Amino acid sequence: MPTTADKKSKPRVNPDEELSPMLIWGGGFAILVLVTGLFWGVWKTQFAAPPGHLFDTPSLGVEAGYCLSVAQSIVPSGAPPGSYFEEAAQFWVKRLRDIKAEMGPSIAAGRSKLAVDKQSSGQKSSVWLQYAMDLCSRRAVNYGAHFRSFD
Repeated sequence: MPTTADKKSKPRVNPDEELSPMLIWGGGFAILVLVTGLFWGVWKTQFAAPPGHLFDTPSLGVEAGYCLSVAQSIVPSGAPPGSYFEEAAQFWVKRLRDIKAEMGPSIAAGRSKLAVDKQSSGQKSSVWLQYAMDLCSRRAVNYGAHFRSFD
């Protein structure tokens, strides 16, 4: 008559390859710490946009001046109150204040850079302004802007 194994015993292929509970818990904790650290690192760097990379502007102030000029010049007759373009312009003015940049030189440098970019776009300057407004709006959202006109 064949003998059966005890119900409490586990079949082992090789008893020397058994992992200790300390190794399993320690490794699991190390992986958890690693994943948490990577998540935190990605979270922190997600909102830290590189300074001055939008349209090859040299500083955050010039970038804000450039985007302010885009928001002000996209509607030639002036942005209607409460519109998306007015909100964008107000955000970039606030951004200039928050980074403590000198308003006059930053806006002047941004406007001159925008004029060069519009001139190089040729007859498609209105298309360039729409493209620039899109990129500036995306950057504004990265900086924490919320446009009420999109609600």
